[in-house]
Amino acid sequence: METLIINKRRELPKTKRLIWDGITVLLWLGFIYLWKPVFVIFYKIITSEIPAGEISSWIYDNIHSVTFENAIFMLIATPIVLFTLSRLGRHSPPSEHLLFESSDYANYFNLDNTHLQQCANSQYITIHHDNHGHIVHLDNRDIPVQ
Repeated sequence: METLIINKRRELPKTKRLIWDGITVLLWLGFIYLWKPVFVIFYKIITSEIPAGEISSWIYDNIHSVTFENAIFMLIATPIVLFTLSRLGRHSPPSEHLLFESSDYANYFNLDNTHLQQCANSQYITIHHDNHGHIVHLDNRDIPVQ
């Protein structure tokens, strides 16, 4: 089973992890700040001893909708932030296959390098290995087209 991408966070460089953590904290603080008026009203409702009829009129007087300027700012800023975050460079660890040449594999498995390259370009390969999984011999042949 492959590891999920969300679990690969530890493979990111430390500075990039700190930057993403900081951005996440700022976005959560912004989200909580947007709910601040509702929290203040709930606190005042819980701590007051006013009858329900007076509370409802007091709520309507004190809760203000989002101003037009704030709505436009959020409408413009949110896509810009999301677009910027999506365009940041992603960390991709180098592939193991790109680190080694065919001569490295040939030396490791004690194989002939030219024979290994021929097998890599072949359509049909039989790989013989020992009990430890090491390649012992390669047989290659092309499958005739029918």
